[in-house]
Amino acid sequence: MKPLSIALAAALLGTSGAAAAQSATDARCIVLSSAFANQSKDATQRKLAEDSLYFYLGRISGQPTSAQFKAALDAQSKTLTDATAGNLMGECVKAVRAKVELLQTLAAPQPKPPANPQGR
Repeated sequence: MKPLSIALAAALLGTSGAAAAQSATDARCIVLSSAFANQSKDATQRKLAEDSLYFYLGRISGQPTSAQFKAALDAQSKTLTDATAGNLMGECVKAVRAKVELLQTLAAPQPKPPANPQGR
């Protein structure tokens, strides 16, 4: 990843208060989503990245310090390369889409049984 994208991710996340990602995957997706939301030239990709960023920020729990949160983001940033970033971001988006689809199935109207079954 470009140093600028990592700096943008850190700056954005530094303003979000004291928090820590629940897992390395969440931290990685936060870094990737922030970078793609800020750097993608494609509006659809930017929107997906932004939605993913909010999803993964929403998964943050507990009250760790900003330093702990930054350390988790820095650790994940070091594992990212330009060659792997696209595929990893795809995995982040796939997880978000799966949750959206689950929510949509729960919100779908259920078919009602006939009001007066024949023969009864």
